[in-house]
Amino acid sequence: MQTALSFIIAFILALALTPVMRGLARRVGAVVYPNQRSVHKVPIPHLGGAAIYLASVTAILLTRPHDKVTEYGIIFGGLVIFLVGLIDDFLTLKPWQKVLGQIFSAATVVYLGVSITFVKDPLSGTIRFLGPLAIPLTLFWVVSFENLINLSDGLDGLAAGIVGITALVTVFASAKVGVPSVCPLAAAVAGSVIGFLPYNFHPASIFMGDAGAMYLGLALSVLSVQGLVKSTVAMAVLAPLLALLVPISDAAFAIVRRRSSGVPVSLADRDHIHHRLLELGMGQRQAVMAIYVVSLVFGALGLFSTFLPVSESGPITGLAVLGLFLFAYKMGLFTVNHTRAGQKEVQKKSQRF
Repeated sequence: MQTALSFIIAFILALALTPVMRGLARRVGAVVYPNQRSVHKVPIPHLGGAAIYLASVTAILLTRPHDKVTEYGIIFGGLVIFLVGLIDDFLTLKPWQKVLGQIFSAATVVYLGVSITFVKDPLSGTIRFLGPLAIPLTLFWVVSFENLINLSDGLDGLAAGIVGITALVTVFASAKVGVPSVCPLAAAVAGSVIGFLPYNFHPASIFMGDAGAMYLGLALSVLSVQGLVKSTVAMAVLAPLLALLVPISDAAFAIVRRRSSGVPVSLADRDHIHHRLLELGMGQRQAVMAIYVVSLVFGALGLFSTFLPVSESGPITGLAVLGLFLFAYKMGLFTVNHTRAGQKEVQKKSQRF
């Protein structure tokens, strides 16, 4: 009941707050203008992240979940990264400045008690305590999730849908492995992005911005740490990770692609999975729906894995991941069609100054 109430409150609030934030963004000039990498053609307001944050946090506060560490991590750590993202949306921070902000938000989460203190060996079942590695691993985990969701925010409704799917998978996985206190928190995140999605699906009338994307990444990282990484069910963490497999693999492909082409890893390009789907002739809605389906299938596979022993679920998961990598290879995601073009553009700009 508490989980359903949390979802409903967040959904209704996001549905109501998003148009308010859209109007505010237009009045203060908080809009994203099209550039050479954009797929949108007109200026779009970008304060949707504020509606998502307010809706999810309000739902959490009203339903008062029993897991205070996770609650405070999402609320206060989320506030830090939301403000960092908001500054970036308005002023465009340098990469190192954004990373510092992400590390600070992750440190806030750790200070509040969120930490990967142990992991369970999926093969032997042995619980291994991490000791001094706990804090750096947790910092890396949180920052990685923040960048992961931010990187996936490339098409209308893409990041919101992926986060919604992942948060719902987390609700069911947490209930299955015996961590029900996380369920209302994950439901609040799911409700907020699903309530935001009608305004963000193509053609989008508002974006979540870096503020919203990085907040959602932090929220998912905290939920997964508190609800699943610490679970004694060895394969539990696979559920949300598999639901996020598309952005995870996309980020991995981008790193390999850019390093192999000799350009900075932070250099943006048009070789992401969603760009390739558009090049195959799909429209934005088709490309986004295709990624939704893949995320749903892998999320369901992750949930299914919690019902099976590692000896059975491990090979199934491995084959599924291998299939995705083969598909990515066929799509040319390891090639550098546009990455070198991006490097040339950077070189041209540098020559003009």
